[in-house]
Amino acid sequence: MAALTDKTYFPPLEECLTGKNIILSWKLVASALADQQGDRITSKAVSSFLKDAYVQHLLKNPSKTFEPPTSKTKADFETKTAAINVTQTPNERFNIKTIKDDAIWLSTNVNISEVAALRIVVVEFQSRAQAHLVGPLSTQDVDNIQEAAGVSDAQTSNILALLNLSTVADAETTWAEFEKDSSRRQRILAHYLSERRSFVSSAESLVTFMLHSSAAILNQETHNLRREIVKEAFGYDEFDDHSEINISLFEALIPRYFTLLEDAIKSAQTGPANVEERLLTEQINIDWTRTALTEAIHAMTVSFQILDLSGPMFTTPEIITQWYQIMNTYEFLDGISSGYDLVSELVMPLKSLVCVISLRLINLNRSLLYLSQDIDLLDFEEPYLASSELLTIIHTAVTNAANAGSPTASPVILAWSLILQEMFIGYQERVERRDVAQNARAQASFELEIQPNPSERRNSAGSIVSIERSPYDLFLASQALERDNQLVEALAFTATARGQVYEVMSEMAACLGHSQLAAFSSLLGARARAVFLEVLKKSFSIVGYQNDTVSCLVAVLSGGRQYWDLSPKNALSPSQEVDSVMLRDDELKENYLLQARSRYPYEFLPFVSFTRALLTGLLADSENSEWVIGLLLKSPTLTLEWSSEWVNYELIYEDENINSFQLIGDFDLFDTSKVTRRRPEKEERFTIPAGTVGRFVSDSERIAILEYEHSALALLGKRLEVSLKADAYSSALPGLSADEVAESVLLLATVVRVETLRTAVTVSRAGSEAGMAVLKEASRALPHTKDILTVVCDLMDTIIQDDLINVDGPRTAVLAACLQFLDAALPVCPGRVWAYMSRTALINGETRAGRLSRITGNLDMLSERFDFLSSAIKFFSNLIEIAMLGAVQRKVVRETNARSNVDANAWLGTSEKVISRVSLAIAQTAVDVIENSATWRFPSELDRSVVVHDVVGIMQKLLCYTYNLSASGPSNTLTGSLEPAARYVLESFVTASSNSLRFQPLLATLLVAFQIPDSTLYPRRAAVVSERLLTVLDFATILLRVSNYLDLPVSKLQTQLFKSASLVARLPAIRLIFKIPAIALLSALVESAGKGSAEPPSLLGYLGPQISRSFIQITSQLDKPFDRVPESVSIWRFFSTIMRNRQQWMANCLLTGKTPREALKGDGKIAEISSDSVLSTAIEKLRSIKKLASREAIAILDFFTSAQNYWPWTIFAMQKNTSFLADLRAYVRDLKSPSMVSRTDPKEAAYQARIAAYIAEAFAMQLYHLRQMGQSQKFANDVVNDLDYFLRNGVEVSGYNASLHSNFAQNFSQRYPGISVEDFKRTVLVPRDLGSQFYYALDFADMMLSYDVAWDGSRKNGFRHEMETANLNLSLVEAEIALFHAWEYLLLELSVSLLPKNETVAKQMAQVAEQCLDANQRAQPPDNIFVRLVHARANLALTLLQRLADASHLPKDSTKLLTSITRAINNIEAPFDKDQISYFRTLLKILFVALRGTRHSANAPAPGASTMSQSGGESSSVAVTQLTLSILDRTVAQSFRSLVALVHEPTSPTTPEDLALLTAILQACLSVPGIDQCQVQILNIMASHDVFQVATSLFSWAHKLTDKSGDPIYGELSLLFLLELAAMPAIAEQLACDGLLDHITSANLAGFMRRPNVGPLADNAGAARCYSIWAKGVLPLLLNMLGALGATIAPEIAYVLNQFPNLLRAAVDRFEAPGTHRTFSPSKSVSISGGPNNNNNAKDMSGFITLTAISEIHSLALLTRVLSVIRMTNLGGYSARDIPQITGGWEDEARQNLLENVEFWLGSRKVLRERLVPLGQREMEWRSQKASEGSACENKLEEKAVELLSAVAEVLALGEGEEGA
Repeated sequence: MAALTDKTYFPPLEECLTGKNIILSWKLVASALADQQGDRITSKAVSSFLKDAYVQHLLKNPSKTFEPPTSKTKADFETKTAAINVTQTPNERFNIKTIKDDAIWLSTNVNISEVAALRIVVVEFQSRAQAHLVGPLSTQDVDNIQEAAGVSDAQTSNILALLNLSTVADAETTWAEFEKDSSRRQRILAHYLSERRSFVSSAESLVTFMLHSSAAILNQETHNLRREIVKEAFGYDEFDDHSEINISLFEALIPRYFTLLEDAIKSAQTGPANVEERLLTEQINIDWTRTALTEAIHAMTVSFQILDLSGPMFTTPEIITQWYQIMNTYEFLDGISSGYDLVSELVMPLKSLVCVISLRLINLNRSLLYLSQDIDLLDFEEPYLASSELLTIIHTAVTNAANAGSPTASPVILAWSLILQEMFIGYQERVERRDVAQNARAQASFELEIQPNPSERRNSAGSIVSIERSPYDLFLASQALERDNQLVEALAFTATARGQVYEVMSEMAACLGHSQLAAFSSLLGARARAVFLEVLKKSFSIVGYQNDTVSCLVAVLSGGRQYWDLSPKNALSPSQEVDSVMLRDDELKENYLLQARSRYPYEFLPFVSFTRALLTGLLADSENSEWVIGLLLKSPTLTLEWSSEWVNYELIYEDENINSFQLIGDFDLFDTSKVTRRRPEKEERFTIPAGTVGRFVSDSERIAILEYEHSALALLGKRLEVSLKADAYSSALPGLSADEVAESVLLLATVVRVETLRTAVTVSRAGSEAGMAVLKEASRALPHTKDILTVVCDLMDTIIQDDLINVDGPRTAVLAACLQFLDAALPVCPGRVWAYMSRTALINGETRAGRLSRITGNLDMLSERFDFLSSAIKFFSNLIEIAMLGAVQRKVVRETNARSNVDANAWLGTSEKVISRVSLAIAQTAVDVIENSATWRFPSELDRSVVVHDVVGIMQKLLCYTYNLSASGPSNTLTGSLEPAARYVLESFVTASSNSLRFQPLLATLLVAFQIPDSTLYPRRAAVVSERLLTVLDFATILLRVSNYLDLPVSKLQTQLFKSASLVARLPAIRLIFKIPAIALLSALVESAGKGSAEPPSLLGYLGPQISRSFIQITSQLDKPFDRVPESVSIWRFFSTIMRNRQQWMANCLLTGKTPREALKGDGKIAEISSDSVLSTAIEKLRSIKKLASREAIAILDFFTSAQNYWPWTIFAMQKNTSFLADLRAYVRDLKSPSMVSRTDPKEAAYQARIAAYIAEAFAMQLYHLRQMGQSQKFANDVVNDLDYFLRNGVEVSGYNASLHSNFAQNFSQRYPGISVEDFKRTVLVPRDLGSQFYYALDFADMMLSYDVAWDGSRKNGFRHEMETANLNLSLVEAEIALFHAWEYLLLELSVSLLPKNETVAKQMAQVAEQCLDANQRAQPPDNIFVRLVHARANLALTLLQRLADASHLPKDSTKLLTSITRAINNIEAPFDKDQISYFRTLLKILFVALRGTRHSANAPAPGASTMSQSGGESSSVAVTQLTLSILDRTVAQSFRSLVALVHEPTSPTTPEDLALLTAILQACLSVPGIDQCQVQILNIMASHDVFQVATSLFSWAHKLTDKSGDPIYGELSLLFLLELAAMPAIAEQLACDGLLDHITSANLAGFMRRPNVGPLADNAGAARCYSIWAKGVLPLLLNMLGALGATIAPEIAYVLNQFPNLLRAAVDRFEAPGTHRTFSPSKSVSISGGPNNNNNAKDMSGFITLTAISEIHSLALLTRVLSVIRMTNLGGYSARDIPQITGGWEDEARQNLLENVEFWLGSRKVLRERLVPLGQREMEWRSQKASEGSACENKLEEKAVELLSAVAEVLALGEGEEGA
């Protein structure tokens, strides 16, 4: 066999000290084994630990774990701590010398091996942050708590009394004390004691795990682990999934753990004798004793479980000897006691196990059978009764205990007395037989005078002595018990005196039971209580049926379990449950249960208590449960006190003297004829028919038992009704007392609940039929106008009418029982219960205050009142639960009238108004209770925890159920009826006027968590406090989330929680289960604070640097060593929340690994990242992203990208180590398409797509920041080579399954009329996770719809499967959309970094642009998210094409691109609809960019070449031309006409920019190479759409279509559109023929243009627009027409010009040189924004020019020059008289002045620069841009002005030259 190694048990020391490896302490192992969820035990770390051979060696040899030091252990210690194994660097946080010194010190002080001590020291080192957090509060913490509570120092005493505030100091002092060597060693000692306790606890849990399949098998994974552990430990692998293990493998452990028990007892007695006195404190002394007793308890539990499963056989004598020697030495541990709570609470568990094991070892049942010779022993069985020496040891121990009056040993004493009595009887019987035989033999010898033959051998076989001798005779003789049994009787009397033994067993049964104060698990407790059954059974023959034995048996059966403990998840299997054991024993049944039944109802309580106790434990035992209920349904007899007035009978069988009689007439148990003359109600009467036989069982009391079969349930229901109307019946049975009423109602509640749960299929279909059958049976004998529910409600109302303050204990118990009955009836007939609650006086009504509120005025919460209040709160909680569960059923019923639903639906007739009103009353009650709970005096602090947990749970449910499902509003959701109640709760806590008393119980809960003892016992007590804390954390979290969801102000609650944040941050150190809820609360708090506009409070500031450091150390470990994915994901999300919500100091801590103070202590570089920072952890994990679970990878990348996005310095800080980026690229490079992965695993497909999206986002931000440093080229080039996944899958959202969603919604609505699947849409209250719960709230649907078989489906293919599939599909869609946006971001960054040099990225951009357009042409779902996606794709295509155009990288062949664009545009059915116009505009912009690029494309013919001469590009050029004509037709002309028509609509979504965009596209179309060959086609297209007429009409109406400023912008736009068309001669000619110039001059706008204030710098928007129309529209249009028609239209053009003399004159005057104009004032100046500082009138602007004005004189110069030439040359036959002279300074003789002025401006560049005013945004940009090199201009605007002025001068000079010539 290979040598054992402890590498798993104790990993390499350096890894542990550097944090790479977390040691699995025994405390962690114990908590994992005790975890009900089972996810920790199956984690890799724990499962490997438990399967490790060295660990199993320690568990099988417990004394080896903390063995004394030896030379070998010292050598191992030196090896582990050698320098070669531990290398310390200056930056490490540990000191190896200190570690070694502490280990040697611990080894010396507590006498354990150096290696074991070293392990404990390392455990302390690794958990130092936890130790700091669970340490004392600082003064700052106390101040914050007081402020959060909103009360003074005196008033907070109730809250802070839970803590020891005598040693409170400020945070710095506390930290300094924590860092002291003495404090560290005290912590090490405490860890040593904790490890000892946890080790034995782990041993017990592991033995339980291996021995009991029901406890171990949570799922297949845990079963496999169980199999592997057993195989590794014992080499056994021969059991199936549910079989028990071979117990003989474990029997060798018993003596070893008995030895551990003895050592522990010695340790408890000696105490910490060797520990340094200066380090000893009272707490350490207490912990030492507590540890020793805990070890003793767990050693016994391990032994007992093995003994229990050993079967009925006798235990080996060696084990019994060892045990009873220990018991004799330590007197059954009866002398152990303590004044300290932590120690005294261990006494009863210790004594209970001592008693149980002692009884199990003497094996009372088998011993008596052995003594009576009624059994055959097995071959290997060795009874201890055969050993006189062993019997003497046992007897000595028992008699010593009896002499000492040991209560603990009293059951053992009683059992031993029974065994001794059986021995004595057996001995006496043998003595008598021997005497008889001897006398007979002597007489025969005398009579026959037989002489023996001396030669014959004597036959000893016939010897009386040899035949009759028994193995225990020697023992009896040695103890002088063979002749006298007085000692036996004395022992029995000692045990049973004053019922002591039964009291002891009852107390032990409570300790071993199910109550909150039970010390052990339900399984162990049930098996231990079963041992007491033997004592009760075998002592019955002596003690008989009496009150003590009955009460004891009820206590043993129930174990303190009450109605509220009934739950299927807590039920044990029939082989383990003590109730099942009892019912399998005929003797016990006969002696107790059936006898109690035969005495019923004369003796009322025993039978009721028995049946109730049995039923509570038989949930998992259907056979026995049905048998017990059968007793209630068919009771064969009826026992009652016979009145002397009842004479209607006769005696029978008198000669037998058995007091039998027979009724000679019918006998009514409940007779109404004697008390009322009213006609009796129709009901089934309880009449005992004539002829019924009975007998008197007591002469003195006249007690009779009748052979009358009846239903005990029906009788119980009738007696309850009679108790309400005692005067209405003459009853043969006495009236029920208050206690009996309470027990009766409790029994009914229990029966209904058990039947409901036992037959339940799911939560919502909770066995209502079985429960209803019980209710009907209990109602059978009631009047037909009533049922048992009515009776109980009437009973409750009767008591409620009294003042609750004055209601006594028994009547309060009745109220509590009634509430429990209503709770049991709730799943069966919810409508009836809700109807009753709407009228009961218990809670608030519309016009009254509830009576329950009166109980809140009493400070003393006595036990009866507490039970009532607790029952009420639990019932209210279930009311809210059932209201949610029945939401669908209520809605569906309202929508259908089918009779089939009438009987099937228990909600019929229940209105939502009733639900709303009652739930509001419940909410008011809950707030009232929570507000007053802080001032109540409870029986125990545990009871306070129960109330706070349940009340807060109600409020948490209301908020969760109301706001988790979305609709048009909360009141319209499925749970909308709960909205008023939820709103009331919300306002009670978040409003500024909220009472601080309501927050105090929440705050006190955080403090109570610090009082949870570090105990391995009392699991339910710890669970109650833990559940209270978890509920409060969840409630506070959802309060914040709902407030944010509804945009409610939460500043007060935020302040209270920030001041309590230090307590919340400490919780993860107390228990691991608190970690995630506490982090969730802090996350919600930070998120809530970050949403405000003001600077949020600093979380680090409220925590303080010390607490922050420890908190971050704990959270940065994630879920080590268990590494569970959900927990790790939650922690990463918290880190991301910190990043995104302006928590700068906490964010710096996470990113750098240092608090601000620590960073400043170093080199002052706060941005330096340490190796143990959270950011470093994230980067390290991303290096192995392929090995990470996808969920965790998503969470890590979310954190990483948040850090990049919100804290850009992280990019610069991690430049030293960017190799992880290559791992991310490799991950994306290897990904498969989501559509392919989704076929087998849709969830993983969504995860992968989301991961790729995060990686793209990370790359994009990396590029962005690198670009700022000028270092982006290399990384960008690397990324470009790994973009295949994004290029294939980045644009198309192919995952959406339209048919799935359509069919699902349709089928769902048909199945559930009135309900839409959208009613289950999840809100954003809680962040959505990709997966089966993503979009639809599958968890809520499960609860609400599980009543219907179609939900699950016969083959798990029902609506549930469809909803889950839909969620997975929508998860994929969500991930793909995120992928698109991230890809968009990345591609744009790549384009900025690599264009124009990189051809690859240009091709990729063009490819993606076409993908966007093609994807948009496919059918899209109508959901808003897809509409937004279509727009996003179009915007991306536009941006990409714009950048390609700017870089001259548009595709050379534009045919495909134009085709995609035009197809996308043509696919829009209503482009000017308000929902489509935005998308339409984007497509038009894309079209414009693409058209603009065609002039540079491969399709463009070479200059001077015709289209037909291009052989290579002929076909593509023709295609582009045809596409352009199509665009002019379907896009430009058609859209222009539609747009102009919509301009007149006041609600139209169109804008002037739309016309401008169409004009730009028209311009681009007409610029397409070769399009000039298609003038006729274009003319026909425009004519077919009446474009000319429409544009002219728009110009005519432009003065009416102005905005508020009177801007006739449509006039300009219409002319600009015609201007572009007029660039083609054929169209210009057509416009002239259509009389366009007449339309222009006759339009109203022409009149406005003639006004004197029209100019480029006019202060009136209308005047400025008129000038723009003139300069940009009219003049260029006249030029085009003149160019097209020449002399033919010259007179008309001259005529038009002369109609605007003011504009002609102003154009000339505007260019007079500054200082020469009479109106020019040098004091006037122009603002840099493009307008004058003083703009009162146009004259003030003399001396300033604009680019438009220069363009105007340029056009006029050309026009006048051409007209002058025509006039002089008589072109076209027109003479000078036909073409009038242009006036206004444009006469031929005046042109010289204008030329001089223009030359002045050209020659005075400085003046030009100062006087040139930019108009509009574009000219402002030109002004800020540098001019071209060599232009001698300073900016682009000046350059353009100079170019135009030069052209003007050239034209004017040309004219002058010709005239001169």
